[in-house]
This record gives sequence, structure tokens and C-alpha cells, in this order.
Amino acid sequence: MDKRTIIAVVLAVAVIVGGMLLQNVISPKKTPVAPLPPEKPPVTEQPLATPAQPAAAPAGGAAAVAAVAAPEIAEQSFTLETEVYRVTFSNRGGAVTSIQLKEYKNLDGSPVEMVFSKASGLYPFSLHFGDASAPPLDTLFQFERAAVGNAVTFYRSFASASGVPFMLRKTYQFQPRDYLIELRVSIENSVNEYPDLKFGDFAYTLGFGPQIGPPFEKLDRYNETRTYLYYAEGKKHNANIPKDGSLALKGRVTWAAIMGKYFEAIVVPDATPYTVTYVNKLVEGLKDRSSIYFSRPEIKSSKNTDVFRFYIGPKKREILARYNSKEKNGFKLADLKFEETIPSTPLIGWLAEVLKFFLEKFYWLIPNYGVAILLLTLLIKLLFWPLTNKSYQSTSKMQALQPKMKELQAKYKENPQKLNQEMAALYKREGVSPLGGCLPLLLQMPIFFALYNLLSSHFELRGASFIAGWIGDLSAPDSLFHFTPFTLPIFRMEIGSLRLLPFLMLGTTFLQSKVSQSSTPTDKNMALMTYAMPIVFFFILYNMPSGLVLYWTAQNLLGIVQQLITNAQRKKQKEQGGGEVAVVRKRK
Repeated sequence: MDKRTIIAVVLAVAVIVGGMLLQNVISPKKTPVAPLPPEKPPVTEQPLATPAQPAAAPAGGAAAVAAVAAPEIAEQSFTLETEVYRVTFSNRGGAVTSIQLKEYKNLDGSPVEMVFSKASGLYPFSLHFGDASAPPLDTLFQFERAAVGNAVTFYRSFASASGVPFMLRKTYQFQPRDYLIELRVSIENSVNEYPDLKFGDFAYTLGFGPQIGPPFEKLDRYNETRTYLYYAEGKKHNANIPKDGSLALKGRVTWAAIMGKYFEAIVVPDATPYTVTYVNKLVEGLKDRSSIYFSRPEIKSSKNTDVFRFYIGPKKREILARYNSKEKNGFKLADLKFEETIPSTPLIGWLAEVLKFFLEKFYWLIPNYGVAILLLTLLIKLLFWPLTNKSYQSTSKMQALQPKMKELQAKYKENPQKLNQEMAALYKREGVSPLGGCLPLLLQMPIFFALYNLLSSHFELRGASFIAGWIGDLSAPDSLFHFTPFTLPIFRMEIGSLRLLPFLMLGTTFLQSKVSQSSTPTDKNMALMTYAMPIVFFFILYNMPSGLVLYWTAQNLLGIVQQLITNAQRKKQKEQGGGEVAVVRKRK
């Protein structure tokens, strides 16, 4: 391997790493962070002497609102099912404790769970009197289920700090085939007086959190991720939330989203000027948090109803696009642009779509996504065979010229300008391009980036098995067995499983380097590229989805086959033409 080939590999690595960094850099400006106010005491249920009068309320914040006593309300939970959801409700706070997606399964066959609360005690659709830092309302509600249709209403009488009574209702509405939940929050006073619900700048806050499912071990950017977007003024924007902090959005948003790798929650508020707050601040009982809150300004009417709609489901374009047309969803919504939550890579997004087309066609031919990835790798290799072959030939020619190049370097070591002239003359005389081995590699980089994005996020790879008992999920790393995790300080990565596929990738990389060299590398730089770089990539890919590592390994194997063919042709040409440089001259 000559120095110019080393430069080519370094450039290729730089393009790979630079492309990954570029994906994180390309984003709109950060929205200013608004710090949350101090924590407030919890809302407590206050029994009263008579139902019509409020109890004496504790001073300060949301605790100034008291529930009017209602006899014989017991804590209950119940389940409602649609064609796509299985939802479990609790009358404590009128919250939801489980949202299962019936059409999507985990590896054990159980439905995907979108509520991830653990021991935090927090649940989606929580109501807080005050802002996002106020505690959730945990009062027991009465409830009723609609006789016709899929609607559930929770209701309870309260009284404000000044004694103004009001009825609070939370009504959930579902449509049979929709991954959308409508929630109406109604506050109504029976004596035509608006309740003085004003805690700072807000009357109440509706929260969704503390985390979206499915449950996960950790957020590592490869196997499970969290991304935050909002759509405003016809454009999507990144919400850049500080770690263990919060981000407040001022102004009207069409929707705000919390996105995982394959599933997401998108909240569509009505036209009320809510303050939207994302919160990552950790809570006890949960390692990672991804919450969103909608804080409502003061209510200045005796009757008020706010409408929120929550998309809670798969991150699949064909499903998300239903909410662009009134005819395709039960809520008659249009032009919501939910598909904007699906990431697209600038410049090469179209290429990922082309590769996805062929991947799906191969899966249709042989219904195994592991086999489909192998066939796609073979197709790419065949398409690039002539280009790669020229790269191999150019590298081989450069190796053949090494003795003459070293002679020139020794002869003109004191005269760099003359050395460059003589080297250029040598390349021209022998018909060799110093960039011949570099350009083919660089031209294939867009394919690699497109495949990286496709195989890292393609929804259908989730739970797709290649070889039972070994690679049971192409969207996750393979694993032979688990052990106590430890962290490698150099790469800042945690290792808790023995994985076979990365070792196969490493071995095939070494083998490919071996068959591509005419001799064992003695130069320190060449030895570094031959042995060190594969090890670096081994650790980079160790915890990545097995679908991506499978592609890389298959690419190595096909590269070995092509190199062996090239070596055999070169050997035959040497035997017939008396040496490789002579062959070059004969061709000219």
C-alpha cells in the first residue's frame, strides 16, 4: 500500500466522520432556553363540610385549588380498545397508564408499549394547575364512557382560591383506525363567573411524559434515539434542549414532537397561545426523560374548552401522510405535515430512497431482510465493479512503481521541486494516475452515507430476523451473550455483550487488506492503516445495528473476491507480458 493510497483511505475516513458530524450540525438556530420556575407543593384533595363550598386551601401556587368533596369515589382503572390501540385509563387525575400499539410487536410477541413511566409516578395527559413545574393533579375523578363511539370523560368539581366553583372535564376521543387521540379540557362555571385560575402567567398546563416508549436500556443514538421538532409558520424546526434542562417555545406552533428511532408522539394544539416547554430534567425512578408541556394563559370566560390532538404511533411515512388529507383520517384533519418528522439527509436523501426501493424488491423476492441486505450489497458491488477494478489496478500499478519512486526520492531528496517534476514525468511515462486509487473510493462515499441512513432507520428492519438465535433483530446489535457492562475510556463506549458480527467484519477487513497488498507492509504509516484503522472501525461499529455491520461485512467479502480476481488477472498479465509496467506500456 503506497502513500497515496494511504491518503485516499484517510480522505475516505475523513469523509465518513465528517458526514456523520455534518448530520448533527445541519439544523436551524437554537431557540432561547427559558428556565423553569421553582418546584411547587403537590395538589391535594381537600374534603369539605358541604359540596358547594371549597375547603380551606393551602397558600401558594397550584395548591390554592381544591377539589370539592365527592362521596364514594374509589380509585379505578379500565381499558378501551380500538383497532390500533389498547389504552388503560386511571381515574386518578384522569390520566393514561398504558398505550399499546396492537399492530406492532416486540421480539417476545407482546404489543409495543408507548407509555414509559417506570417508578416515576408520572403519566401522559397529566394536568397541572400552573406552569410546567407544578405537580400533576392526582385527584380521583368520576368518569363515564360514551354509549356509542370511543369516548371517555373524566370530571370533578373544584374551587379556586377565592371560592369560585368550576367543573373540570377531560374527554378523550378515538377513531377506529387512527393513531390519534383527541383530548378536550373543559373548565366551566355554573354561575357565569370565570374561575380565577392564574398562577403566574398560566391557568393550567397539560403534560405528556415523562418518556415515550417503547422501553429501552439507554439512549445511544444508534439503537434508540430522541429528537425534538416543532412545526411553525410552515417550517419544521429543531428544538435543541440542554441536557437535564428545559426549553420553552414562545409563539404559535402547528405541532410539537418527541421522536424515537421508530415511534413518536406529536402534539397538535388548538389556536390558543400556549407556551410549549420541553423538559429533560430527570425525575426519580426514571433514567432518561423526554416530556412536553402546553401551558395555557389565564381563562377569562365562564366556559372554556381547549382541544389537543396526540399522534402516538409508528414513524412511517404512509401512516403519517394520512393527516394531510381529510378523506384519509377519522378526525378530518388536513395539511399537518407529520411526515416532516422523518429525517432526510441533504443531497443524498433521494439516493437512500432508491436503495430502499431495491431493498424492498429483494425482500419481496426472498422475505428475509438479512438476505435482502446481502443482495443489495451484491447489486451495489456489481454496479461499482468497473470503477473499483480501476482503483485496484491503479493501486497495483503504484505498487509496481515503488522501486523507481524510491530511487527518485533518494536522488532528489535535497530538491523537492525537481522531485515533484520527475515524479510527474514518471506517472505520465508509465500511464499511472496518482489519484486513480483515491477517486473511486470517494465516489462511493455517497452510497455509504445513504446506506448508513437507510439501514440505521428503516422501519421494517425493526424486529426483522436474519438468522434465528443469532441475529434476531437487524435494527439492533447482535449478541451471543451478555455480561456485566464496562466502559472503554478511549472510545467512551459501553460494552455489555459479546457480538460475533463485528469480529467477522474486523477479520474480513484484515483479510481484504492482506490480499490487496503485494507484500507485508514495513512502512509504519502503511502498517498503521493496515492494522489500526480496522480496529478503530471495529469499535465504532460494535454497538451499531447489525443490519449496517452485515452490509459492511458482506462488502468486505465481495471486495476480497474482486481483489482475488484482479490479482489472478495481474499474475497472468505478468506471465504473458514480462512485468506489470511492461503491460502498461503495451496497452498504450
